[in-house]
Amino acid sequence: MKLLSDFDGVWTYPSEEGLAHGTALDAALEGLVADGERAAVRAWIARARAAVRAEPTRWGWASAGRISAFADEDPFTEHGALLHHLGERRAEDPLAERLAAAIEARGVTLDAFGGQCHVEGVKAVEARRGPGIVGEAAAAGRALLARGVDVVVVSNSGTEKLARWFAHAGVPAAVHPERAGRSLRLRGSARKFVLAPDPGEPLDLAGLAVDVARPDYERVLREEKPDAVVGDVFSLDLALPLALKRREPAWRGVRLFWLVHPYTSARMRERIARLPAGEVEAVEGGLSGLEARLGAA
Repeated sequence: MKLLSDFDGVWTYPSEEGLAHGTALDAALEGLVADGERAAVRAWIARARAAVRAEPTRWGWASAGRISAFADEDPFTEHGALLHHLGERRAEDPLAERLAAAIEARGVTLDAFGGQCHVEGVKAVEARRGPGIVGEAAAAGRALLARGVDVVVVSNSGTEKLARWFAHAGVPAAVHPERAGRSLRLRGSARKFVLAPDPGEPLDLAGLAVDVARPDYERVLREEKPDAVVGDVFSLDLALPLALKRREPAWRGVRLFWLVHPYTSARMRERIARLPAGEVEAVEGGLSGLEARLGAA
């Protein structure tokens, strides 16, 4: 069996990293203006975050001008949604325009600016706490490998970070395309969030349209041809595999496991529960819950 696995939210519980990402982003936005204007920026951020939380399907991590992941899907996506809100409001909001223009004057896009803040936040957490692979997830991963499951970790995180964190947790791993027996294979910088210029036909998730025009992720999926996929962010990890499962006979037997955590939104839980039986399997208890389910099969 080949299991294609996400990283954050599967091997980690990223609440601390998500908070640090938000702190770094807010500080970076305040740093774009003079000291006397920082209070106004803080107030703007508070209003923007409230707007994002009130309408999580309107705002999200944006790519190619469209939503790649909705604002409430994990501890990181609200921060991307804040920048999406900033970009959309700039035409009618002078402060939003000043902030966006100041970011672009640095030679980066709003999304790249957010990515820099994400890296800064995660590095701060790692420096303080160390790598954050959950002990139960590491044990579950070793158990899967011992049973002969071929586990491929496909993540937006960089490969070097993945290798460092798995080594710290004592989980054997090889960097793609290298292979080693009873070891994970790591494919970092997978760009699952990147959307194609042409949106194509979205996935219908119980009435919610999810963009599945993800060329980088689709290339990896077609190369790997997994028997199962596991992730915690439906839009990034499972929407495209579900679209392939619905439209291509060769994908119909692929099992899709959606890890449900305390941070998982009730809105997404309700929509997944309305899908036809067997399309997506919700799993409690993280990777150890999945390992127990697969072991009982």
